[in-house]
Amino acid sequence: MTGLVYKEWKQDRWLILSMLLCGAAPVLVLLLMHSEIADIGDAPIRIGGLLAGVFAAGALQMAVLRGDDRKLWAYWITASADGYRGYLRVRYETIFGMIVLFLFSVQLVDMGYCAVAADRGQDAVPISSIALLMCFVQILLRAVDIPFVYRFGSKKGSIIKMICMVTAAILLVASLILDPARLERIIETCRTTVNAQNGSLLLSVGLIVCLVMYYLSYRISCRLYLKGVEQYDH
Repeated sequence: MTGLVYKEWKQDRWLILSMLLCGAAPVLVLLLMHSEIADIGDAPIRIGGLLAGVFAAGALQMAVLRGDDRKLWAYWITASADGYRGYLRVRYETIFGMIVLFLFSVQLVDMGYCAVAADRGQDAVPISSIALLMCFVQILLRAVDIPFVYRFGSKKGSIIKMICMVTAAILLVASLILDPARLERIIETCRTTVNAQNGSLLLSVGLIVCLVMYYLSYRISCRLYLKGVEQYDH
């Protein structure tokens, strides 16, 4: 198992560390669009940057699975001491660790930005609550994506998923630009949910549900892995 962890780090360490950059996307987008702050405010721009970071992080998380749809590798790892179950477990743990690292980066950058804004006498709206919910969504999406990759291979369906992601991103950005007030309502709803008396309970239940779904996804991948190997192109 240690060898698989070491292989994962050596092979995908730059993808893993890229989560730090994705987490800084809200501030990076704000720096690029500083001229628009007076028109629409900094909160919509930071939320747009957060969404961009979430989409980028999701693509990089799935990039970790590249090369898994090869028959030779699948047969070799199946015959190894840890087996394909151990290999899949390390893969799931790696992607989950990337999501946690992304959340840590967003929280750290957001706290730093709000602190600097407060020192300048400005009122910056924290987006950490939205980032937490986005990470829950990431866990659920990966729980769906990973079994699909191991069952059908990374090539099949990748174009369709990319089209869906780009379409969703365009619609979200267009919606925020056309109606900035909608974003404020979303932020206020998220803040109310998190800061409510039962907010901690709701977040705890949401986290438990996400973790259970993620574990079930691992179990499904274990059942589908050998069936998918026969359909790999090479």
